[in-house]
Amino acid sequence: MAAQEFDFRFADCHCHILPGVDDGSPDLETSLKMAHLAQENNTDTIIVTPHYTAAHRSASPDGIRRRVHELQSACDAEGLQIRFYPGNELFYDSTLPDVLQRGGALTLAESSCCLVEFHPTDSFQYIYDGLRALCYAGFTPILAHCERYLTLVKNPELSGDLVDLGVKLQCNAASVETKLFNPVPKYVNWLLKREMVSLIATDAHRASGERAPNLMKAASFIKRRYDPAYVEVLLHGNASKLLNDGKL
Repeated sequence: MAAQEFDFRFADCHCHILPGVDDGSPDLETSLKMAHLAQENNTDTIIVTPHYTAAHRSASPDGIRRRVHELQSACDAEGLQIRFYPGNELFYDSTLPDVLQRGGALTLAESSCCLVEFHPTDSFQYIYDGLRALCYAGFTPILAHCERYLTLVKNPELSGDLVDLGVKLQCNAASVETKLFNPVPKYVNWLLKREMVSLIATDAHRASGERAPNLMKAASFIKRRYDPAYVEVLLHGNASKLLNDGKL
């Protein structure tokens, strides 16, 4: 499917394109390759989300903002029409609400929404309690790649408890297209049919393969199956709201 078949550009709210800060892009050269690929695949907005983990050294908020500016300048010099915004992918522990409140880690594009991940084998109760703590602290948690949590894939109906809490669900683009005998895309499409997903993003780490910043393949798949207005929300509308701290 060509980009001209969409009347909007994509916005990617989960992308490890910032060079040299985590297990994503190792250098500026790779980041530029990723940016070119993203633009070729109809993306014009990227929120960078380097990993934050309390137990490990992570790039500081000011360091991330500085590197975003440097990446923006490098992409502008190459004529790329992509805008970058700062963020983090936050590994949850009990200190996270306080860390966010004092500015020790970043929300998405300086909004009240934060991208949060857990270990894939964490219990539902632990995930629920952690997300509830963030809600109580005044943030809107976005559960990163919700399809990775075994408890949700095995018990899809539990996802409704998170949505009722006020949590937003983000799915990775590479997990959307159905595959025979693979329960992960089955779960993702179970959510999509019920319009429980708020954002689809790349979670890109590389310039090639499934970890590349390519939303087009997933966009083509969901456009053939779901309501066009919902598709726009998933690939553009909600991520764009983050830039103005709008409600998802």
